[in-house]
Amino acid sequence: MKRHPKIILPVICLFVLAILAGCGASKGYVDQAISGERARSQAANANLEKDVKNNKAVLERMQSLTAQLEQKTDMAVNEAKGFESYQVIWEGEIYYEFNSSELTVAAGEIMDQAGDKMVVNRTSIMEIAGYCDPSGSSAYNLELGRKRAAAAKYYLVDNYGINLFRIYMVSNGETKAVEAGDTSVSYTKQRKVMMKLWDKPGK
Repeated sequence: MKRHPKIILPVICLFVLAILAGCGASKGYVDQAISGERARSQAANANLEKDVKNNKAVLERMQSLTAQLEQKTDMAVNEAKGFESYQVIWEGEIYYEFNSSELTVAAGEIMDQAGDKMVVNRTSIMEIAGYCDPSGSSAYNLELGRKRAAAAKYYLVDNYGINLFRIYMVSNGETKAVEAGDTSVSYTKQRKVMMKLWDKPGK
């Protein structure tokens, strides 16, 4: 069967046009992909520059804080010069009721002695350590010891106007307070605050 040229030619033209259209579509897709990648790259660069600026600001702040800390450390060292020669000039103990950080009347009398000593000896430093019996958990006893030491500390601050920097406070909880002998007596003796007043020799 013989094909007519007038039919074949239009078919070929349509085929060529389809190919050209397909190439145009592919080029448009590639251009779009490149454009999107370029936008993402620009955004990434912008974020990187922002991160660099933020990191620089953080670094500068850290350097500033470090300088301030070094300055404060130098001041503290200068203030502490001569403390190595301090000696204990007074000691006292106060006791607390079970599971309590409230000062008793007897404890108040001892605290008054401590306050009078600190008023007279203006260069003195008070060391206050809180203790507990082992009835509760270690964490609970550590916190209760801190509250007992704080009660003694703020008694001196509130009643005698002692500056806070002259008082060093620590909680030993249930440790370092074990007493030999009867358990009930030992526990009573462990619910306490021990105080040491330090000052220059000859005070």
